[in-house]
Amino acid sequence: MKNKKIFFILLKLSLISVVIFILYKQLIKVTITDWKSISLNHPEYILFSFFLVFFNWGIELIKWLLTLDFINIKTNGSKLHSFMAFMAGILTGLLTPSMLGNFIGRIYYYERKDRPNIILGTFLTNYSQFFASIFFGILSIIILKETPWGFELNNLRFFLIGIAIFLLFFYFYFERIKVKKLNRKISYTNFIKLLTNQKSFRLKNLIYSLIRHFIFTLQFWLIFNAFEDALNLDTFLWIWQIFLWTTLLPSIWFGKLIIRESMALLVLGSIGFGQLEILSTSILLWCMNLAFPSFLSLFICKQKQLK
Repeated sequence: MKNKKIFFILLKLSLISVVIFILYKQLIKVTITDWKSISLNHPEYILFSFFLVFFNWGIELIKWLLTLDFINIKTNGSKLHSFMAFMAGILTGLLTPSMLGNFIGRIYYYERKDRPNIILGTFLTNYSQFFASIFFGILSIIILKETPWGFELNNLRFFLIGIAIFLLFFYFYFERIKVKKLNRKISYTNFIKLLTNQKSFRLKNLIYSLIRHFIFTLQFWLIFNAFEDALNLDTFLWIWQIFLWTTLLPSIWFGKLIIRESMALLVLGSIGFGQLEILSTSILLWCMNLAFPSFLSLFICKQKQLK
Protein backbone atom coordinates (compact mmCIF):
# COMPACT_ATOMS: atom_id res chain seq x y z
CA MET A 1 0.00 0.00 0.00
CA LYS A 2 2.82 2.39 0.91
CA ASN A 3 4.71 1.54 -2.27
CA LYS A 4 1.60 2.26 -4.36
CA LYS A 5 1.19 5.64 -2.69
CA ILE A 6 4.83 6.52 -3.35
CA PHE A 7 4.47 5.42 -6.98
CA PHE A 8 1.34 7.56 -7.40
CA ILE A 9 3.12 10.62 -5.98
CA LEU A 10 6.13 10.06 -8.24
CA LEU A 11 3.81 9.68 -11.22
CA LYS A 12 2.13 13.01 -10.47
CA LEU A 13 5.51 14.71 -10.05
CA SER A 14 6.62 13.30 -13.40
CA LEU A 15 3.48 14.58 -15.06
CA ILE A 16 3.99 18.01 -13.47
CA SER A 17 7.49 18.07 -14.96
CA VAL A 18 6.15 17.16 -18.40
CA VAL A 19 3.45 19.86 -18.29
CA ILE A 20 6.03 22.47 -17.22
CA PHE A 21 8.36 21.34 -20.02
CA ILE A 22 5.60 21.64 -22.64
CA LEU A 23 4.66 25.08 -21.35
CA TYR A 24 8.31 26.13 -21.48
CA LYS A 25 8.61 24.91 -25.08
CA GLN A 26 5.57 26.99 -25.95
CA LEU A 27 6.69 30.20 -24.26
CA ILE A 28 10.29 30.30 -25.53
CA LYS A 29 8.95 30.81 -29.04
CA VAL A 30 8.16 34.41 -28.09
CA THR A 31 10.95 36.58 -26.66
CA ILE A 32 10.54 39.35 -24.08
CA THR A 33 11.09 41.90 -26.83
CA ASP A 34 8.29 40.33 -28.85
CA TRP A 35 5.91 40.45 -25.89
CA LYS A 36 6.67 44.15 -25.43
CA SER A 37 6.02 44.94 -29.07
CA ILE A 38 2.70 43.17 -29.33
CA SER A 39 -0.43 45.31 -29.12
CA LEU A 40 -3.30 44.05 -26.97
CA ASN A 41 -6.30 45.97 -28.23
CA HIS A 42 -9.15 44.06 -26.60
CA PRO A 43 -8.13 42.28 -23.35
CA GLU A 44 -11.80 41.58 -22.60
CA TYR A 45 -11.83 39.09 -25.47
CA ILE A 46 -9.17 37.02 -23.70
CA LEU A 47 -11.20 37.04 -20.49
CA PHE A 48 -14.30 35.91 -22.34
CA SER A 49 -12.31 33.18 -24.06
CA PHE A 50 -11.04 31.98 -20.69
CA PHE A 51 -14.63 31.88 -19.43
CA LEU A 52 -15.45 29.57 -22.35
CA VAL A 53 -12.88 27.03 -21.09
CA PHE A 54 -15.47 25.83 -18.59
CA PHE A 55 -18.05 25.38 -21.35
CA ASN A 56 -15.50 23.62 -23.53
CA TRP A 57 -14.53 21.02 -20.93
CA GLY A 58 -18.01 21.03 -19.44
CA ILE A 59 -19.35 19.62 -22.70
CA GLU A 60 -16.58 17.01 -22.73
CA LEU A 61 -17.53 16.09 -19.15
CA ILE A 62 -21.15 15.65 -20.26
CA LYS A 63 -19.90 13.30 -23.00
CA TRP A 64 -17.94 11.33 -20.39
CA LEU A 65 -20.95 11.01 -18.07
CA LEU A 66 -23.04 10.03 -21.06
CA THR A 67 -20.50 7.31 -21.84
CA LEU A 68 -20.59 5.98 -18.27
CA ASP A 69 -24.37 5.87 -18.40
CA PHE A 70 -24.26 4.17 -21.80
CA ILE A 71 -21.96 1.36 -20.63
CA ASN A 72 -23.88 1.12 -17.35
CA ILE A 73 -20.96 1.55 -14.99
CA LYS A 74 -21.97 2.13 -11.40
CA THR A 75 -19.86 4.45 -9.27
CA ASN A 76 -21.85 4.11 -6.06
CA GLY A 77 -23.41 7.48 -6.74
CA SER A 78 -20.06 9.25 -6.49
CA LYS A 79 -19.92 12.11 -9.00
CA LEU A 80 -16.51 13.03 -7.59
CA HIS A 81 -15.21 9.61 -8.61
CA SER A 82 -16.34 10.17 -12.20
CA PHE A 83 -14.96 13.71 -12.17
CA MET A 84 -11.52 12.58 -10.97
CA ALA A 85 -11.42 9.97 -13.75
CA PHE A 86 -12.35 12.68 -16.24
CA MET A 87 -9.61 15.03 -15.02
CA ALA A 88 -7.05 12.22 -15.09
CA GLY A 89 -8.05 11.67 -18.71
CA ILE A 90 -7.27 15.31 -19.52
CA LEU A 91 -3.77 14.90 -18.09
CA THR A 92 -2.92 11.66 -19.91
CA GLY A 93 -4.58 12.99 -23.05
CA LEU A 94 -2.25 15.99 -22.99
CA LEU A 95 0.72 13.64 -23.38
CA THR A 96 -0.64 12.08 -26.59
CA PRO A 97 -1.54 13.51 -30.03
CA SER A 98 -5.10 14.87 -30.33
CA MET A 99 -5.90 13.82 -26.72
CA LEU A 100 -6.21 10.17 -27.86
CA GLY A 101 -4.68 8.90 -24.62
CA ASN A 102 -7.45 10.28 -22.40
CA PHE A 103 -8.75 6.73 -21.79
CA ILE A 104 -5.51 5.86 -19.94
CA GLY A 105 -6.26 8.19 -17.04
CA ARG A 106 -9.93 7.27 -17.01
CA ILE A 107 -9.56 3.48 -16.73
CA TYR A 108 -7.31 3.81 -13.68
CA TYR A 109 -10.37 4.63 -11.56
CA TYR A 110 -12.41 1.59 -12.59
CA GLU A 111 -12.24 -2.15 -12.17
CA ARG A 112 -10.68 -4.34 -14.83
CA LYS A 113 -13.99 -5.78 -15.98
CA ASP A 114 -15.24 -2.29 -16.87
CA ARG A 115 -12.12 -1.11 -18.68
CA PRO A 116 -12.77 -2.57 -22.17
CA ASN A 117 -16.11 -0.75 -22.42
CA ILE A 118 -14.56 2.47 -21.12
CA ILE A 119 -11.79 2.28 -23.73
CA LEU A 120 -14.20 1.54 -26.59
CA GLY A 121 -16.67 4.18 -25.42
CA THR A 122 -13.90 6.77 -25.15
CA PHE A 123 -12.60 5.90 -28.61
CA LEU A 124 -16.09 6.42 -30.01
CA THR A 125 -16.46 9.84 -28.38
CA ASN A 126 -12.96 10.78 -29.57
CA TYR A 127 -13.97 9.80 -33.10
CA SER A 128 -17.02 12.05 -32.90
CA GLN A 129 -14.71 14.95 -32.00
CA PHE A 130 -12.39 13.98 -34.86
CA PHE A 131 -15.34 14.01 -37.26
CA ALA A 132 -16.36 17.49 -36.02
CA SER A 133 -12.91 18.83 -36.97
CA ILE A 134 -13.10 17.20 -40.41
CA PHE A 135 -16.68 18.31 -41.02
CA PHE A 136 -16.14 21.98 -40.16
CA GLY A 137 -12.79 22.02 -41.98
CA ILE A 138 -14.36 20.68 -45.18
CA LEU A 139 -17.25 23.13 -44.78
CA SER A 140 -14.69 25.95 -44.54
CA ILE A 141 -12.95 24.84 -47.73
CA ILE A 142 -16.25 24.63 -49.62
CA ILE A 143 -17.43 28.08 -48.47
CA LEU A 144 -14.08 29.88 -48.89
CA LYS A 145 -13.27 27.95 -52.10
CA GLU A 146 -9.60 27.88 -51.17
CA THR A 147 -6.91 26.45 -48.92
CA PRO A 148 -3.60 27.91 -47.65
CA TRP A 149 -1.90 26.12 -50.54
CA GLY A 150 -4.06 27.80 -53.18
CA PHE A 151 -5.55 24.61 -54.63
CA GLU A 152 -8.31 24.93 -57.21
CA LEU A 153 -11.30 23.29 -55.56
CA ASN A 154 -13.93 23.35 -58.28
CA ASN A 155 -13.44 19.64 -58.99
CA LEU A 156 -12.75 18.65 -55.39
CA ARG A 157 -15.94 19.71 -53.66
CA PHE A 158 -17.83 16.49 -54.34
CA PHE A 159 -14.76 14.52 -53.28
CA LEU A 160 -14.58 16.38 -49.95
CA ILE A 161 -18.30 15.95 -49.39
CA GLY A 162 -17.87 12.26 -50.13
CA ILE A 163 -15.15 11.98 -47.48
CA ALA A 164 -17.42 13.62 -44.89
CA ILE A 165 -20.30 11.30 -45.76
CA PHE A 166 -18.03 8.24 -45.58
CA LEU A 167 -16.68 9.24 -42.14
CA LEU A 168 -20.19 9.91 -40.88
CA PHE A 169 -21.43 6.58 -42.23
CA PHE A 170 -18.52 4.79 -40.56
CA TYR A 171 -19.31 6.47 -37.25
CA PHE A 172 -22.92 5.27 -37.25
CA TYR A 173 -22.47 1.87 -38.90
CA PHE A 174 -18.90 0.66 -38.28
CA GLU A 175 -20.20 -2.45 -36.48
CA ARG A 176 -21.58 -3.72 -39.80
CA ILE A 177 -18.04 -4.11 -41.08
CA LYS A 178 -17.17 -7.70 -40.25
CA VAL A 179 -13.67 -8.13 -38.84
CA LYS A 180 -13.11 -11.68 -37.62
CA LYS A 181 -10.55 -10.86 -34.95
CA LEU A 182 -12.77 -8.16 -33.46
CA ASN A 183 -15.95 -10.19 -33.64
CA ARG A 184 -14.26 -12.95 -31.65
CA LYS A 185 -13.55 -10.54 -28.80
CA ILE A 186 -16.23 -10.81 -26.11
CA SER A 187 -15.62 -7.24 -24.95
CA TYR A 188 -16.17 -5.93 -28.49
CA THR A 189 -19.35 -7.93 -29.09
CA ASN A 190 -20.74 -6.78 -25.73
CA PHE A 191 -20.02 -3.18 -26.67
CA ILE A 192 -21.78 -3.61 -30.02
CA LYS A 193 -24.83 -4.99 -28.19
CA LEU A 194 -24.90 -1.83 -26.07
CA LEU A 195 -24.81 0.30 -29.23
CA THR A 196 -27.68 -1.71 -30.70
CA ASN A 197 -29.79 -1.22 -27.58
CA GLN A 198 -29.01 2.49 -27.20
CA LYS A 199 -29.09 3.93 -30.69
CA SER A 200 -29.25 7.57 -29.56
CA PHE A 201 -25.82 7.45 -27.87
CA ARG A 202 -23.82 8.18 -31.01
CA LEU A 203 -26.12 10.98 -32.15
CA LYS A 204 -25.94 12.73 -28.77
CA ASN A 205 -22.15 12.46 -28.74
CA LEU A 206 -21.90 13.87 -32.23
CA ILE A 207 -24.10 16.87 -31.40
CA TYR A 208 -22.03 17.64 -28.30
CA SER A 209 -18.81 17.29 -30.31
CA LEU A 210 -20.05 19.74 -32.96
CA ILE A 211 -20.99 22.26 -30.26
CA ARG A 212 -17.64 21.81 -28.53
CA HIS A 213 -15.73 22.36 -31.77
CA PHE A 214 -17.65 25.58 -32.33
CA ILE A 215 -16.76 26.74 -28.80
CA PHE A 216 -13.00 26.28 -29.07
CA THR A 217 -13.08 27.85 -32.54
CA LEU A 218 -14.81 30.82 -30.92
CA GLN A 219 -12.08 30.87 -28.26
CA PHE A 220 -9.33 31.04 -30.88
CA TRP A 221 -11.23 33.72 -32.81
CA LEU A 222 -11.74 35.87 -29.72
CA ILE A 223 -8.11 35.65 -28.57
CA PHE A 224 -6.89 36.42 -32.07
CA ASN A 225 -9.13 39.49 -32.19
CA ALA A 226 -7.64 40.69 -28.92
CA PHE A 227 -4.50 41.35 -31.00
CA GLU A 228 -5.83 41.77 -34.54
CA ASP A 229 -8.83 43.43 -36.12
CA ALA A 230 -10.39 40.31 -37.65
CA LEU A 231 -13.99 40.22 -36.45
CA ASN A 232 -15.34 38.66 -39.62
CA LEU A 233 -16.73 35.34 -40.78
CA ASP A 234 -13.82 34.59 -43.11
CA THR A 235 -11.32 34.51 -40.23
CA PHE A 236 -13.63 32.19 -38.31
CA LEU A 237 -13.76 29.86 -41.31
CA TRP A 238 -9.97 29.91 -41.71
CA ILE A 239 -9.63 28.83 -38.07
CA TRP A 240 -11.70 25.77 -38.94
CA GLN A 241 -9.03 24.93 -41.48
CA ILE A 242 -6.30 25.24 -38.83
CA PHE A 243 -8.00 22.51 -36.81
CA LEU A 244 -8.65 20.43 -39.93
CA TRP A 245 -5.03 20.29 -41.10
CA THR A 246 -3.71 19.89 -37.56
CA THR A 247 -6.05 16.92 -37.04
CA LEU A 248 -4.99 15.25 -40.29
CA LEU A 249 -1.25 15.62 -39.79
CA PRO A 250 0.31 12.80 -37.71
CA SER A 251 2.38 13.71 -34.68
CA ILE A 252 4.35 12.02 -31.93
CA TRP A 253 4.47 15.27 -29.98
CA PHE A 254 2.50 15.97 -26.83
CA GLY A 255 -0.96 17.19 -27.83
CA LYS A 256 0.22 18.08 -31.38
CA LEU A 257 2.85 20.43 -29.93
CA ILE A 258 4.53 22.58 -32.63
CA ILE A 259 2.30 21.25 -35.44
CA ARG A 260 -0.72 23.27 -34.30
CA GLU A 261 1.33 26.47 -34.04
CA SER A 262 2.99 25.86 -37.40
CA MET A 263 -0.37 25.22 -39.05
CA ALA A 264 -1.84 28.39 -37.53
CA LEU A 265 1.08 30.36 -38.94
CA LEU A 266 0.61 28.77 -42.35
CA VAL A 267 -3.16 29.23 -42.55
CA LEU A 268 -3.58 32.71 -41.07
CA GLY A 269 -0.23 33.90 -42.41
CA SER A 270 -1.40 33.05 -45.93
CA ILE A 271 -4.14 35.68 -45.65
CA GLY A 272 -1.83 38.41 -44.37
CA PHE A 273 -1.96 38.33 -40.57
CA GLY A 274 1.13 38.91 -38.40
CA GLN A 275 3.26 36.01 -37.21
CA LEU A 276 3.60 37.22 -33.62
CA GLU A 277 -0.16 37.69 -33.17
CA ILE A 278 -0.87 34.22 -34.56
CA LEU A 279 1.74 32.57 -32.34
CA SER A 280 0.57 34.44 -29.23
CA THR A 281 -3.01 33.36 -29.89
CA SER A 282 -2.03 29.72 -30.28
CA ILE A 283 0.05 29.74 -27.09
CA LEU A 284 -2.68 31.44 -25.04
CA LEU A 285 -5.30 29.00 -26.30
CA TRP A 286 -3.05 26.06 -25.40
CA CYS A 287 -2.50 27.49 -21.90
CA MET A 288 -6.24 27.97 -21.36
CA ASN A 289 -7.58 24.74 -22.82
CA LEU A 290 -4.82 22.28 -21.92
CA ALA A 291 -2.22 23.62 -19.48
CA PHE A 292 -4.75 25.11 -17.05
CA PRO A 293 -7.02 22.01 -16.82
CA SER A 294 -3.96 19.74 -16.62
CA PHE A 295 -2.55 21.64 -13.65
CA LEU A 296 -5.94 21.48 -11.97
CA SER A 297 -6.09 17.73 -12.51
CA LEU A 298 -2.77 17.26 -10.70
CA PHE A 299 -4.41 18.52 -7.51
CA ILE A 300 -7.89 17.07 -8.05
CA CYS A 301 -6.92 13.49 -8.94
CA LYS A 302 -6.33 11.21 -5.99
CA GLN A 303 -5.19 7.63 -5.72
CA LYS A 304 -7.99 5.13 -6.20
CA GLN A 305 -7.74 1.71 -4.63
CA LEU A 306 -9.02 -0.85 -7.13
CA LYS A 307 -10.28 -4.30 -6.42
